[in-house]
Amino acid sequence: MYAEVVDEADVQFARRVDRQALAKKTREMSQVSNVRALCALGTQWLVIVAAFAAVVWVDRWWAWPIAALVIATRQHAMLALMHEAAHYHFLSNRKVGDVVADLLCAFPLNMTTAGYRHQHMEHHRYVNTDKDPYWASMQQDPSWHFPRTPVKAAAVFLGDALGLYAPSHLKVVMPWTYWGRLLGGAKPKVSAAEHVRYVLYVSALITVLVTTGAWLHWLLLWVLPTTTVMMAFFRMRALGEHPLDAEIKGDETRETRDVKGTLLENFFVAPLNCNYHLTHHAFPSVPFYNLPVMHEELDKAGMLEDGVNRFDTYLGKHNSLVQYLTRKPEGSSEETLATTTPPPSQGVRMPLHS
Repeated sequence: MYAEVVDEADVQFARRVDRQALAKKTREMSQVSNVRALCALGTQWLVIVAAFAAVVWVDRWWAWPIAALVIATRQHAMLALMHEAAHYHFLSNRKVGDVVADLLCAFPLNMTTAGYRHQHMEHHRYVNTDKDPYWASMQQDPSWHFPRTPVKAAAVFLGDALGLYAPSHLKVVMPWTYWGRLLGGAKPKVSAAEHVRYVLYVSALITVLVTTGAWLHWLLLWVLPTTTVMMAFFRMRALGEHPLDAEIKGDETRETRDVKGTLLENFFVAPLNCNYHLTHHAFPSVPFYNLPVMHEELDKAGMLEDGVNRFDTYLGKHNSLVQYLTRKPEGSSEETLATTTPPPSQGVRMPLHS
């Protein structure tokens, strides 16, 4: 899956880490636990069902926005579980993992596991180059260009919460959707099995909505959060994962980050250990529940540096992501930074540790 290319990230990793000693730990931590994965999935749906039930039971207008906010956080967690399936370590049986991830994570968010996997593997292989689909799309969208002043940064996240950036987000995720692959030509081609389970999912959804009459609840508590509040959480997490610098440094160990985060921050911004992104890139075979262990291994190896590839919090006052995002640009104005065109790069990346 990954090209046999040694880049600066691999050089840095080999220089600081005993690969042989770490290989044993990596294999141990790469063991998939179906119980832990299904418990995580069940927990998200229990919270979602409870939020819907609370709106009906309380029957007050203020319950709706609170429930929508809570549901948005669990939709974000479902994206994280779809990501696990994209790496084939959601469930021990890969085919079953794809079916479960599609029906209970991807399809409810109008995505497909296979469509997401295709672009995500390109991201890992070509991270932070013009062949990285995520990096390339963000370079073309000024709303992703930081640093900004605190006021301008807050305006971007408020715009997400209000749905102002929904069209640009939709453009990015369209290749991951069933219809984007079916009618838009996005790869891979929709398989027969995917057709069947998508029809089953849509049929089940329509049956539930017709039977319960919960069309308004579905639109306001499910569809609306996916295009508004959830995207604000997603943007904060994505900005913490990779710096969107115009100049590519060629060292993945310094272009990917781990953010420890507080319990509250991780509930909203980085569910299910999404905050350990450098660790994930270093050990892509390791499931989400074992990433904290591998994060400690990176720390022991001296790979983590505050303010570069490690932050303590997202919104705190010390060594936080928000401080980095609102720092003063070095040697150029914000306007220059936002309009700088990145130099072409064809570099191929491989995982820091396979």
